[in-house]
Amino acid sequence: MLLLAGIVIAAIVLWPGGDDKDAVKPLPVRIVSIPPLGIGFAHPREWKRAVSGETLRITSPDGSLVLIFASPFDRPGAQFAQHEARTTLLKRFAPAKIVSERRAPLGRMGLVRSFELTGERDHRLIRALVYVTATQWRTYVVTMLTGENPSKRRLTEARRILATVSFSQPRKL
Repeated sequence: MLLLAGIVIAAIVLWPGGDDKDAVKPLPVRIVSIPPLGIGFAHPREWKRAVSGETLRITSPDGSLVLIFASPFDRPGAQFAQHEARTTLLKRFAPAKIVSERRAPLGRMGLVRSFELTGERDHRLIRALVYVTATQWRTYVVTMLTGENPSKRRLTEARRILATVSFSQPRKL
């Protein structure tokens, strides 16, 4: 219950409106909590959501940005998960290359392992920004996929979604 309350508060605080004409206006948000995976976050209601096993995909209304939340391993292992994600994406979007590697913020986890790669799909440039982290219970991989020039609005929305991410001990329903 505290996890859900924290996500609601984070969504309200992190989804501000602004006077800047390029700023994204506050949007009604949907709170997502997946107790068996120990993950929660908030996203705009207009984004489409699809669940497949231990993977959740949310897509912007125009389809230009996709966030994929996965918990592929039920044990901690961020280094292994990062290696697997890198190998898989380099093959899937070949010819692809890693363009940066760093630690980047992901919700309540603070700075986590992260890398960005560029590649191709159907002869179009694809960018993938991948966040990898582990709690004492599970490992998580969050991937943001965009085209070559995603809109400032969609990137802002995605950053706000990622800022609401929280992890907790997985629970059976």
